[in-house]
Amino acid sequence: MTLEVAHTAEEIFRRRVAAARSLKPGEKFLAGPRLFERACGLALAGLRHRHPEADEATIRGLLHRQVAALRRLDAGR
Repeated sequence: MTLEVAHTAEEIFRRRVAAARSLKPGEKFLAGPRLFERACGLALAGLRHRHPEADEATIRGLLHRQVAALRRLDAGR
């Protein structure tokens, strides 16, 4: 990563933190599910890319398995 990219990434991070801190409590409450939906969408896109032959039910099944594995890992903390 070049120095310019690193500085840009840091600035983006600072702006996102500032935006998150300025949210009202109700907006913060809704941000969690929105973030989860976005993460699931990105994960589904990655699964579709890795498994182009798979149908939608299979892709969603793979996502459910990944989420379940993450929950087990988190529970073990």
